[in-house]
Amino acid sequence: MQVLSYQTIKKGVSASTISELIGAGRLRRSDVAMVIPARTLERRLSGNQMLKIDEADAIARLVRVRDHARRVFERDDVAEEWLSLPNPALGGEVPIKMARTDIGGREVEAVLGRIEHGVFG
Repeated sequence: MQVLSYQTIKKGVSASTISELIGAGRLRRSDVAMVIPARTLERRLSGNQMLKIDEADAIARLVRVRDHARRVFERDDVAEEWLSLPNPALGGEVPIKMARTDIGGREVEAVLGRIEHGVFG
């Protein structure tokens, strides 16, 4: 599985990587739909095109947040529930929806870091 690092994104990420990430369970179609319109994604997939840098960056962020939640909670079902429900530590926002943006993703990762290290306050 391709790692979505800065260098990878800079060189270019094929739209087919999204299908690989979904197939590996590291990303959901609903995640992708938050950052890439369906018609745009279909066009990129059918033409075997590269994602634009902002699209690839958003996909990498969503994968990073999902992977972090899975490490913290050690169970995919628990991680999925945490990511998809409003969270008081995030002002009642839904964590995976916050991860659509860089700042939102950072806030979600900060909360995950606190949970990971046993700091709940």
